[in-house]
Amino acid sequence: MDKKEGVSVQEIENFAKKYKIQLFFSLAFVLACFFSYVFFSPGWSMFLAAAGGILGIVFPTHVEKLVSKAFHFVGKQEKITQIVLGVVYLVLAVFVPFVIFFTLGIMGAMGISAHSTKLDNLPPQGGE
Repeated sequence: MDKKEGVSVQEIENFAKKYKIQLFFSLAFVLACFFSYVFFSPGWSMFLAAAGGILGIVFPTHVEKLVSKAFHFVGKQEKITQIVLGVVYLVLAVFVPFVIFFTLGIMGAMGISAHSTKLDNLPPQGGE
């Protein structure tokens, strides 16, 4: 029997189709990280990631509505327009990486806010 080594092109294509948004954001984050060190001081990226996180925690419903509208807007566009918007986001990751870190902070804070809301609704444990 022939033993298959490696990953086939078809498997890579299927993976990329299934996880295209996750791969896109991962590429944007890697580019933003690299070019933040190359062109700018990483301090601005950390500062704006923290600012985005604070805004996301303080105004979770407003931020969630805004992010939801942005994803809905992109989702409604034709495929070519989505590609153009994606390329623009990647160009921002190269030339203005701290904006990407700001959005990363906001999205991270949305996740924290969602999980902390679940914790608030749990019944008390122990002798309380």
